[in-house]
Amino acid sequence: MRARLFLSATILAASLVLGPTAEARRDATPEPPKVAEPVGTWTSGKQPERDCSRARRKFWLPEEGWIVRSVLSCR
Repeated sequence: MRARLFLSATILAASLVLGPTAEARRDATPEPPKVAEPVGTWTSGKQPERDCSRARRKFWLPEEGWIVRSVLSCR
């Protein structure tokens, strides 16, 4: 058991010492491809103009009674 542990530790130490340097690993990594900048902007469609209004409405809540909230409604 100890011999196997010693052998594993020796192999690990040798690979760390004799392995490629950090600079060599960085050089081996390919650079990502360059992405072309967009030429212009576009939209998928124009949003229709909405007729929206804000109004105050009364609501009845059983626990609280009458409350007033501001409500946005669009047509």
